[in-house]
Amino acid sequence: MKVQTILTLLFILLSLHVGSQTETKPNIVLLLVDDSALMDFGSFGGEARTPNIDELAQQGMMFTNFHTSPVCSPSRAMLITGTDSHLAGVANLPEMLPSGYENEPGYGGVLNNRVQTIATRLKETGYNTYVTGKWHLGHDKNTLPSARGFDRSFILGASGADNYEAKGYLPMKATAQWYADGEKTDLPDDFYSSKDYIEQTIAFHESEQSKGAPFFAYIAFQAIHAPIQAPQNFVKPYLDVYKEGWDTLRQKRFEKAKEMGIIPETAAMNDMFPQFKKWEQLSQKEKDAYATDMAVTAGMLEAMDYYIGRYINYLKEKGVYENTVFVITSDNGPDGGNIKGNVMMRKWQEKNGYHTDANRAGEKGYFGALGPEFAFALASPFSFFKYYTGEGGVRTPLIISGKNIPNEQRTNSFCFITDIVPTILELVGMEPRSNKLYAPITGKSLLPHIQDLSIPVYDENEGVGLEVANSSAYYLGDYKIVKNNIPLGDNKWYMYNLKTDPGETKDISKIFPEKFNTLMSAYNEYAKSVGVIQMEEGYSAEGEVGRKSVLKVLKNNVIYIVGLPVFIIGLFWFWKKRRKINS
Repeated sequence: MKVQTILTLLFILLSLHVGSQTETKPNIVLLLVDDSALMDFGSFGGEARTPNIDELAQQGMMFTNFHTSPVCSPSRAMLITGTDSHLAGVANLPEMLPSGYENEPGYGGVLNNRVQTIATRLKETGYNTYVTGKWHLGHDKNTLPSARGFDRSFILGASGADNYEAKGYLPMKATAQWYADGEKTDLPDDFYSSKDYIEQTIAFHESEQSKGAPFFAYIAFQAIHAPIQAPQNFVKPYLDVYKEGWDTLRQKRFEKAKEMGIIPETAAMNDMFPQFKKWEQLSQKEKDAYATDMAVTAGMLEAMDYYIGRYINYLKEKGVYENTVFVITSDNGPDGGNIKGNVMMRKWQEKNGYHTDANRAGEKGYFGALGPEFAFALASPFSFFKYYTGEGGVRTPLIISGKNIPNEQRTNSFCFITDIVPTILELVGMEPRSNKLYAPITGKSLLPHIQDLSIPVYDENEGVGLEVANSSAYYLGDYKIVKNNIPLGDNKWYMYNLKTDPGETKDISKIFPEKFNTLMSAYNEYAKSVGVIQMEEGYSAEGEVGRKSVLKVLKNNVIYIVGLPVFIIGLFWFWKKRRKINS
């Protein structure tokens, strides 16, 4: 009887243990790449070797019709709140915002108090919450991660920075500051961004007191934002890959997209912009420089993937990998800023210790950048790139993989960056809506579609609006209206059927005027509801960054700029006076 009682108790305890394991909330790992095109990962057809990301893609679901904003901060705000960027306070980048708009509702450039982050929500159910990498949503006591739901943090506060040392990458961003748990911090001597963001995340796990609790880890890489940098062992395999130029790369990705079913066989591709450089007209030296920067770009992606692999191995060693869901995406499309062609930028780079020596490509001090032509090629099979709401600027990769996610699935159903938060909330058993007294979560959970691909994420009558820096779009079913700002856009509205024409090659607004008017009315209603403000005439995002950079250079060199003419005038006056005395 005694033995039987003991066996019964053991059976009950075992049953309770199995039950508790079944009900364990999943860990969530959110990996954000910076400036990645849809087809950059190997699993999406890219040239870079990304075996760890590719394995996650194979073990989960790939989304080929996922959309973000065309620039980083608004995307990051929506990614971690599930709320439209205007409602979250980050309608535009502070670096791209003309003076006088900072106090307008929604345009402060930092997370406001109307929204809660996914970290804050997950803490309600006992999650440990960590963030490492680029934050760019504010860096004061109210907007740093430590005030927005994260237990531990090691973040870059700025829009970008060097990947090896604590310095900026633009004249207007000449310095960069990192923060650890809400306080300014220094970088280790052997710092490399992708390596240290992973190592810091692992350190947070190791120092955690509540080791049995589920965790949310948000890792926001600097890869592949300018300056493009990577250790040479990652760069060397790609030195010959891009030597045929941007036209060849663009065509290869276009054909690969058809082969993979990302776009239909009948899809067309837009021409390069006429103001872009022609590859065949470049000197061999120029071609080598561009191809080298592309090699560094691929190397930087591979380096990031390598360190992601280290993190995956760590989670496996700790026995928590099987209970983890991975979400991998990018904040916007490839960066087409004309950093390479700007003389003032090159002079500033040299003055601040940067170089473009191909023999040291990717290493400390190297300043790599794509340029608009290669960015446009990377965005293939779509048009435009970062800063613009053409598909090349806003369609990015999304992978969701791990516990309870079907294997080897791919979907082309439209979805949006605000959908990530409600998806995570539903995965962990929480209601996918914001708490009372806060701005509404505007996204939808992807989980019903993940579980049954026949269920669309958005019904045909459910549209999604988007606006950043005077570039706008509205999606409804297969249709999209879009307005791209200058200099590459013309601020006019067009309409496309993305199902048949994902490259946005044929405007159908005049063929289907009623449909166009329906989408325009829906966009205007969206813009009114979230508080979109039209920028001043002649405004461009790239232009504003350039203007502020020039002003910064002039301000920093005011003594030289003002003093040199005064010195010359004084020298002339002294010469005349001496001449008069001598005569």
